[in-house]
Amino acid sequence: MRLMRRLGVSLERETPYECKGCGATFGVQYQVCPECGGYTIERDDWD
Repeated sequence: MRLMRRLGVSLERETPYECKGCGATFGVQYQVCPECGGYTIERDDWD
């Protein structure tokens, strides 16, 4: 379990991140959207 936390792996369902530019969703937060190149990637529940 400690190793999983160290690697950033969670057993709980994570809220996916969404690119506000194109609407693509991801399980991790990217700095730049791989789909459209946008910089606004936030959690879905931050709206």
